[in-house]
Amino acid sequence: MRLSVPIGRRTLLRAGGMSAGLLALGRLRALPAAHAESVPADAPLRVLSRRDAEILTAVAGRITFTGEPRMPLFADTQGLITIDTALLQLPPDVPQQLSWALRLIEYSPPLTVGKFSTFTGLPPEWQDVTLIAWEQSRIRLLRIAFQALKNLSMLGFYAQPETWPQIHYQGPWIMRPPRVVGEAR
Repeated sequence: MRLSVPIGRRTLLRAGGMSAGLLALGRLRALPAAHAESVPADAPLRVLSRRDAEILTAVAGRITFTGEPRMPLFADTQGLITIDTALLQLPPDVPQQLSWALRLIEYSPPLTVGKFSTFTGLPPEWQDVTLIAWEQSRIRLLRIAFQALKNLSMLGFYAQPETWPQIHYQGPWIMRPPRVVGEAR
């Protein structure tokens, strides 16, 4: 589909805001839980909000899913804690930008794949279609956001020792104690 008027960032954000508003209104009625809570209530998150953590877990779960039965799922690892700890070391505006990207991907399915649902409410095959739409989008902002989410997902997942045997990595030669990162700013 060719548009005669180029879409600017403000137009995209306005459309995203409108779709988010429509979805929020649509969720006012009582809905059955479409998916189980994937973020443990006692997870010690210091940067990510509980909602951002839920969205990031869903996104990272699809990005790192290999289909290999011996490979753990992202939600079954400490990958989210690893990402949260990495975010502590970045400038304060980066977690805020990540939060915006997560909210944008959460409410983008009506615009990107034509499904009137949130990303976390989609079945896995449609979550994959949404991620592919972001990866291959003509909108540079969506491609950059996808790459950031992909990099964080891979960082969090493959930093976990339980993933190493399946990729034939025997771990570091000299085991170091985990690094302790200071308190959030």
